[in-house]
Amino acid sequence: MTRIISSVVALPIIIAVIYFGTPLHFLILLEPAILIAIYEFYRMLERGGEGCYKWTGIALGMLLPVAVFYGVSPYINLLIASSVIIPFVLRIFQGNTSGSSFSYISNTIFGVLYVSLLMSYMISMRGTEYQGRELIFFILMTTWMGDTSAYYGGKGFGRHKLAPLISPNKTIEGAIAGLIGSISGAVLAKIWFLDLYIYHTIISGILIAVFGQLGDLGESYIKRNLQVKDSGGIIPGHGGMLDRVDSLLFSAPVFYYYYFYFISR
Repeated sequence: MTRIISSVVALPIIIAVIYFGTPLHFLILLEPAILIAIYEFYRMLERGGEGCYKWTGIALGMLLPVAVFYGVSPYINLLIASSVIIPFVLRIFQGNTSGSSFSYISNTIFGVLYVSLLMSYMISMRGTEYQGRELIFFILMTTWMGDTSAYYGGKGFGRHKLAPLISPNKTIEGAIAGLIGSISGAVLAKIWFLDLYIYHTIISGILIAVFGQLGDLGESYIKRNLQVKDSGGIIPGHGGMLDRVDSLLFSAPVFYYYYFYFISR
């Protein structure tokens, strides 16, 4: 019930900002989500005994989506390069050459790329000249229906483990239900508001389902290695922000490139 209440409260706000707002409003909506998600990632590392330059990674991670929004490649490349160079420089000036030194550098870099860079594809998608708003609704609707179908399908019919060493609760039956849910969501979106050929709709639904579930498993892999249950508890019934966007981290870039190379041309 808590899970449903959280969705009922959050969904109207998200829908209103996407539908009535501009790409800038969408950036303003997404930035706090990125801030919370990247903070949760670094906190998970710390709780798991791993080192990182948390505030450096957060600062770079917050600037990167802004550079993506303005579409200035030199600034985007500057921030990505800075994400590599700055942690090295910090460690060099600390003069620490212990066995954990490299993890401070690599963990900081990975946090910026994993959370901020991958989420920034949503900003690029919203800024698409044709149907940018509809594309955001499409991927959110397809991902949400896939996640919901996988959750309840696995809960009701799950018998065979999908990846027991990574996420013991996920099942093959749940994954199949998620695939069906994503394809159904994509088809409904096409009928309702998005101008896509049916074969592109179905392929997009499959890609979002597969890579969304891989994104979910990817975060589960991180949590399993760090021995933490949830990324946080900011969303009642859903865990942390990172737990909510983990599917989009993989599915958004894949759908963006599929759309760019195969649909929009």
